[in-house]
Order: sequence, then C-alpha cells, then structure tokens
Amino acid sequence: MSVKKRFFIGIAIAAVFSFIWLLPARGSEAQIANEIAKKTNGVSIDHIDMIDNHLSVAFLHTAAGEEREMYLERSLFSWEAKKEFAFTPEGIHDPIHLAFFTSPFTGEEEYNAVILRVFDKEIDRVEIVKGDQTIHNFKLLTKAADEKFGLFRTDSDEIYDAEYIAYNAEGEVVFKNKLS
Repeated sequence: MSVKKRFFIGIAIAAVFSFIWLLPARGSEAQIANEIAKKTNGVSIDHIDMIDNHLSVAFLHTAAGEEREMYLERSLFSWEAKKEFAFTPEGIHDPIHLAFFTSPFTGEEEYNAVILRVFDKEIDRVEIVKGDQTIHNFKLLTKAADEKFGLFRTDSDEIYDAEYIAYNAEGEVVFKNKLS
C-alpha cells in the first residue's frame, strides 16, 4: 500500500474517532448510573448534572442520610468515576454550605472547585463577590427534596477570600458569608 493511501486511511480513522468523541453523549445518564452501580453499594441517585459533554457530577444519598457526589469523566466509550465525596448535613445551621476542593477532572488539576449546597428554599441565587467585582453567579440546580446546589471551577484563588451572598427571588439579600 502506498504512503499516500495509508495517510488517507489514517486521516479517515482519526476523523471517525474525533466524530465519535464530539457526538453528544446519548444515553449518558444510563451509562453514568451503571458506573455508579459498579463503584458503590446502597446509594440512590438524586440527580445527574452534565457539566458539559464530557464531564458530569452525580448527587447521591444513602439510606442513613449521607449525601455524596461522584465526579465522572467521559472516556471514548463510557464514563469513569474520578472522585467521590461524602457529606453529612448534621450540624449545618447556615442556609448555604460551601465545600472547597481541587477539581477532579483531567486537565483541571490546577483548578479550585467549590460546591454550594443550599438548604433554604427561599434562596434563588448566590454570587461570589470580591470588592466590587462579581467573580461568579451560581446557576442553582435542584436535586431531590427541593434542595439546590451549584458547582464552580476556576483557576483563581480569589474564591478563598471572597464573600458569598445569597438572594431570594425578589433580589433581597438573605444570607452573607465572608471567608478569611
């Protein structure tokens, strides 16, 4: 076979794999649920959030009331669990709870991540503010039991020295939490 023909065959194979990779992840929630079942025992899935076509976070709970998040990344043909965290809501008295960690996703090892849990149904949105600058407006998503959550990933350390402000639907401040 000529070099030119092998080159075009190689390009065609690369194009097919690229096309498969870029396709929307059809049936992803079922694949993610299958991966969760392989990695855990006795958990129920509250919500699966597709961060983008290749990244996802699943919110889980146990019969004992422990909440968990599992961070998953899409490989070529399936989903792979990257990291799992557990959270017990006992003793939380504030209407929002923040948890900070290093992003578990490939290529984001230098990123900081914050998971926001909202326990007050009145809270409609939450902002991260430093000085006069809004660093992030959380898109709050609802999971089981009408609890809300948000996830934010950034390469900035400003999230550790910022104010977290929660608003109700009328735009009134419901809660403030200044870190540092």
